[in-house]
Amino acid sequence: MQYLTLGNPMFEFGFVWVLMLLPLPLLLLLSNRKQQARLTIRFPGVAARLPTAALSHQSSWRSFVHRYLVPMLIWLCVVLAAAQPRWVGEPIAQQKEAREILIALDLSGSMRQEDMVMNGQRVTRLYAAHHILGDFIRRRQGDRIGLIIYADTAHLYVPMTADLDTVARLAEEAEIGLVGQSTALGDAIGLSIKYFLDRSSNQRVILMLTDGMVNSGNLSAEQALLLAKNNDVRIHTIGIGSDEMIVPGLFGDRRVNPSQELNEDFLTEVAAVTGGEYFRARNVNEMERVYQIIDELEPLASGEHYFRPQKSLVYWPLAAAMLLVLLQAFSRWLSLLNGARRKI
Repeated sequence: MQYLTLGNPMFEFGFVWVLMLLPLPLLLLLSNRKQQARLTIRFPGVAARLPTAALSHQSSWRSFVHRYLVPMLIWLCVVLAAAQPRWVGEPIAQQKEAREILIALDLSGSMRQEDMVMNGQRVTRLYAAHHILGDFIRRRQGDRIGLIIYADTAHLYVPMTADLDTVARLAEEAEIGLVGQSTALGDAIGLSIKYFLDRSSNQRVILMLTDGMVNSGNLSAEQALLLAKNNDVRIHTIGIGSDEMIVPGLFGDRRVNPSQELNEDFLTEVAAVTGGEYFRARNVNEMERVYQIIDELEPLASGEHYFRPQKSLVYWPLAAAMLLVLLQAFSRWLSLLNGARRKI
């Protein structure tokens, strides 16, 4: 059962209106008393001639308990059970429908390029992607995330799961050489879309991280673009790699562009036709900013909805009613047994 407001644990009735039936036996009893009073034939002075023991027996507490009190208690227990008593526990946050995000990680040989700087040291593109991607995955609590790796071909590395720590750890451990050296970006797009088509998900998001262009695989750039355009999947593309790098040479240091193979036009078009965004990550700070923007574009499911666990307490009044019925029956049986012994 959903609750829109929070509250402390409490006891409540599911059908509180049923408690209006509690006085019904009293009303019936009063009605019968009035009807008997009208039909009774009175004999003046007969009470003085009745045995004292008989009168005291009829008006005794035991008679009152058997005739009125126990039946009233049984009725009370039955009505309480019908009113569905329950204990409502502490509110528990319930998130909305989980978003499914499929991350495609480029493991081509060019990801070995050391044009990223972390903590003052040069690191490879893949090393930077490992650490920043791992943090991004762990922040997506409430989502389900899968991982595709690609180079010569594309492979599903981690199926869609809510175990984000495992996905992050496997993403951080993915190494170059697992699936070759080239860049089958088209196959990665095709495999990602096919994976989503086989699932009934309303939130389909793909993150494509690459530093190159389509130069391997079965799907060309045009085929991959056509697939992306004609399927209900949102693709965010991330081009990783520095625009400038100083390398030593015979005639001194020179500046080169280590990302000259990055096909930004293709990545921009893929993102545009699917309603996604293209991001350029030239350094670690830009890469971190990319994932922050993606967090804003694909916000986490809100935890504003709550449910409160309920524990039914119906069995308590029902058990009490059953016990009273058994005690009443046992008492009647004892009375009959004692009466039989007196006759003997």
